[in-house]
Amino acid sequence: MGNQGVQSFYLLLALLLVPALLSAQQAIRVSGRITGMSGTGEIEALPYTNVTILTAGDSIFIKGTASDLDGNFRLSLTPKSRKDYLLKISYIGMKSVYLPINKNKATANLGDICLTEGMELAEVTVTAPLKAIEQVGDTTVINAAAYHTPEGSYLEELVKRIPGLEYERKTKSLTYNGLPINEININGESYFSGNNSMALENLPVEVISKIKVYNKKSELEKITGVDTGKENFVLDLQTPAKFDGMLTGNGEAGQGNHRKKDYTFIGNYFKQRGENAAVIARSSNKNQQTDYKDNIQSNIATNFTKKFGKKFILTGNAIYNNHKQGDRSTAYNEQYLTTGNQYQASVGNSINGNKMASAILGIRWQIDKKTWLNLNGSFNYNRNENTNDSRQATFNANPNVDAKDPFANIADIPHDTRLNENTLQTLALGKRHQYEVNADVTRLLNEKGTSVSLTLRYNGGNGNNDNFTFSSTTYYQLQTTTGTDSLLYRNQYNTSPSRDRNQSSGLLLTHPLAKKLRLQLSYNLNYTKQNSDRNSYDLSRLTEEGSKSIGFLPDGYETGYTDSLSNRSHSRTLGHEVAVRMNYNDKTWDINTGISIQQEKRSIDQKNGLLRADTAMRNFNVQPSVKIVWKNKKTRIQFMYNGSTRQPLLSSLLSLTDNSNPLNISRGNPDLKPAYNQIIRLDAQNTDKGIFANLNWRNEFNSQIRGVAYNPTTGGRETYPVNINGNWNADFRLRYQKRIKLFNLSASTGAGYGQNVTLINEGQNANPGRSVTRTDRYNGSLRLAYLPKWGNVELNADWRYQHAANSLHETEIYTRNYTFGLDAYTELPGNLRLKTDAAYSFRNGTNIEKRADDQILWNAGISWRFLKKKQAEISAYWADILSDKKDFNRSTTANGFSETHTRQIGSYFIVSLKYNFNQSLHK
Repeated sequence: MGNQGVQSFYLLLALLLVPALLSAQQAIRVSGRITGMSGTGEIEALPYTNVTILTAGDSIFIKGTASDLDGNFRLSLTPKSRKDYLLKISYIGMKSVYLPINKNKATANLGDICLTEGMELAEVTVTAPLKAIEQVGDTTVINAAAYHTPEGSYLEELVKRIPGLEYERKTKSLTYNGLPINEININGESYFSGNNSMALENLPVEVISKIKVYNKKSELEKITGVDTGKENFVLDLQTPAKFDGMLTGNGEAGQGNHRKKDYTFIGNYFKQRGENAAVIARSSNKNQQTDYKDNIQSNIATNFTKKFGKKFILTGNAIYNNHKQGDRSTAYNEQYLTTGNQYQASVGNSINGNKMASAILGIRWQIDKKTWLNLNGSFNYNRNENTNDSRQATFNANPNVDAKDPFANIADIPHDTRLNENTLQTLALGKRHQYEVNADVTRLLNEKGTSVSLTLRYNGGNGNNDNFTFSSTTYYQLQTTTGTDSLLYRNQYNTSPSRDRNQSSGLLLTHPLAKKLRLQLSYNLNYTKQNSDRNSYDLSRLTEEGSKSIGFLPDGYETGYTDSLSNRSHSRTLGHEVAVRMNYNDKTWDINTGISIQQEKRSIDQKNGLLRADTAMRNFNVQPSVKIVWKNKKTRIQFMYNGSTRQPLLSSLLSLTDNSNPLNISRGNPDLKPAYNQIIRLDAQNTDKGIFANLNWRNEFNSQIRGVAYNPTTGGRETYPVNINGNWNADFRLRYQKRIKLFNLSASTGAGYGQNVTLINEGQNANPGRSVTRTDRYNGSLRLAYLPKWGNVELNADWRYQHAANSLHETEIYTRNYTFGLDAYTELPGNLRLKTDAAYSFRNGTNIEKRADDQILWNAGISWRFLKKKQAEISAYWADILSDKKDFNRSTTANGFSETHTRQIGSYFIVSLKYNFNQSLHK
């Protein structure tokens, strides 16, 4: 090859390599950390800040990301030679920052970028719809501003408008996409830990800018980097910058008819780095809708989080609660039997009172660079008083009574179909105190991350229950010697003191096998002691029927002591647990797997009447778990498996009979075996598409259920714990949501299938019958909200279907429920606001009379804000305007079918005066 050829070859090679070299040089990486200045001048990390790359001339979006929990971000870009680029950093309530990107540097570390407070949102003209929900890693971020609520609303009102979040006020349960929310945080720190209702019913919406939903790790999990497999989903509320270092709150007083009242004082102090303080006092019966005149819910509570630098954090709360509610209800039951079903009707009045005081204190301390200490303590005291006055009748053929007034025409029911009639009065008095202390200390052994942790736990409690039972039972199929119906009169008193102690200590060794893979080995020693006694007294021969009110102990009641119904039981359990866990984490995968094996030695010393037994048993418990998560910027898919062995309760193992109610006798079973429960769950979501889905399956081997033995002559039953197989349940949920300009659309559907098995023994047969109930459930809902500047209008529809079929006599029950609703409010001139919500619901199905349960529930309110800064407000609220609210509940189990109706108060109104305050505490 000549010189000319060689030169041509090198020229061609250069032409081929230069574009590749240029391309390699053009790929640049931009990183940094975003911080913000609080009102006190402190610099703090800003998580979930929007970071975007724009073209310099026309601001065209190129790509974007969000900062992590520590405010860090990283972006890569392959720029075009003729384009210049800007980095835009924006955060709600802060001034946006624009920085030029230097294309000549392959790596640009911008360091700390500090944002300062900017214009209020009201001063900004929004030209694009606000994104309602985003996914940042394992965290779902919900923008509160995307859901309109009336000014002055509390968190509960906001939760009702967010798809996937559901709060049940009666049970105080909060879920997101079917998963339980265990606690509510503010800016990453606890807020009345363990009591979600305090935040939901008392925290103003105006102090919330974003809601983050995630599986929060314990402090020990954060330090070691290994997930224990236990889920702890939280709502983490983010406060706007304008409330940083500000004392905010309100006082409200309201009075209405039907003895309705609502008195509230709320004071909150927040800092964006997590510090908070709160005082809440409330006495109200506004939302209690039964017709008992003395309904009340009163509480006073305080909460705080204080940070002493970055290494010492002190948290705590104290709560006192006084709750009282009365119910008047009727019930209809159909009990599945092998030879023919039994039917039962009842009416009852109950009053439930509870007083509770609790306190929690926690310390997190980083002693030095390699040592961490966590210490938590809690105390709880409960005192309750529950009374019940009921009437019940049992039939061997369908009596066709009115479920709302079953005894209206009872005299017309043929005598040969009536099995029994029972009047029952009960009084239950209980008190208990519980305390717990937990501590763990972790020491880092080397730079690779190897650590050793010591855990200690101690808890205990003492309690006592006093139960008075007064009953009169007529047996229509049992005749006396004179040929009349048999009558059984019983007056019984039981007192049951109890005491329990539990202490454990554990050692954990955590070692990184690779940069993203960690191994953890642990050993735990556990000791539990339980004492449970019951002393029973028959007062029937010492009192005359109706001579004294229930709860009265006559002179010499001790002579009525009944050995056969009394019990002494002491249990001691010593357990050794060994566990191994492995964690793998990268940007795409999170994998956690582990298994715990526990060997227990359990001894039970029991005295029942004149019989005494000392039993020792060895148990073997196993708890495997697997969790696999795949994720990218918008999509997250999770698979989870959890299994666990469940030992029988001490109360179920006792050879003890409780016949205080002669129609519902219960006893224990010392031959119970452990049960094994397993759960499989698959979750998938894509926030960009607005799609959320999950699939759950659960079953249990050796389920511990209560078998039922029926007496066909008396109509009474005796229940006892027994092991059985065949119980399982599966369900599926799918939800879609979309924001279209000023409209929010949400639709969901679901289905569930299950099997419930029990044993039915009629007439003390040697081989009890197996009762199997299979259920299938379907539901669907649709919500459409219009969000103009002047308010909010939401239309909703809900449909639910349930079908149950029992193997005995091929009995089938079905129910369809339909609800159509409207929820709206509008801001009017003169600082007036109107709010109304209405729902029309109806149902049909087995044993449901057409239109008998149709209802229109309509509520409305008006408010007027006044004073210079509109901080005062007077309002009127009218509930159940048409007095049409009904409360009914239908359920189906392997034992039978039941429906309950609870009497409601009807229409009522309340007029309130409220004053809001905001005071900056900046130094």
